Amino acid sequence: MTKFIFLSLSFIALSITGCSSSNETTNLLLHDIWALESIEGEKVTIDEAIKILPMIEIYVEEERVHGNTSCNTINSKIKIDGSEITFFDIITTEMACPGNLEQRFLSALGNTSNYKIEKMKLY
Repeated sequence: MTKFIFLSLSFIALSITGCSSSNETTNLLLHDIWALESIEGEKVTIDEAIKILPMIEIYVEEERVHGNTSCNTINSKIKIDGSEITFFDIITTEMACPGNLEQRFLSALGNTSNYKIEKMKLY
């Protein structure tokens, strides 16, 4: 499994606690904005080629994702079942992008089959 790590940009959902079931709580945590921190063990940093970090916003109830690849806009559908997650029908705008981060990011999303949230990070 290709590993990529997202760092939460929004702490509102992460501070919610209550009487909901484990899956509902996890879905509330997943419903957030996540910025790419590392991919395949390699830290992603802003530089001349990467002006902004790739990020996704997961809309759990709507079963969709919106974000960017650091260069292009991305939209996708998602299926979530417990700790399993699938990104499908991934589409992006088509601007030319420097380097290969976009391809690596899209490939990692397409190959993702499960997730976990630990210490305010999505793996």
